[in-house]
Amino acid sequence: MGVEEEYLLVDPDTLLPVPWADDVRRAAGVVSLTEDGEVQEELLQSQIEVATPVCVRMDEVGGHLLRLRHAVASAAEDRGCRVLASAAAPVRGSAPVPVTPTPRWKTAVTNVR
Repeated sequence: MGVEEEYLLVDPDTLLPVPWADDVRRAAGVVSLTEDGEVQEELLQSQIEVATPVCVRMDEVGGHLLRLRHAVASAAEDRGCRVLASAAAPVRGSAPVPVTPTPRWKTAVTNVR
């Protein structure tokens, strides 16, 4: 089994989304530049996802999630934002956030329009 968690990157004062996912992902220290890495880009540049490796026991999953949550939260704080477990919906109204500029997400957005 494996677990994925998505976070929204927000300004700590306003709780508005900030488009700093690439910086946070790279700074998390567990970065894999492949699409299947432990810290991944998402559709919007204000979203980031963590994915555990495949695990056999629940305590393995818990250990990986704790490690990944800490890495992403620390990297976000170092860059002046916070992680919020809110999936894709911002908690307050905001200006549009840019789509992550990778072929996967550009194709997804193009196919929706």
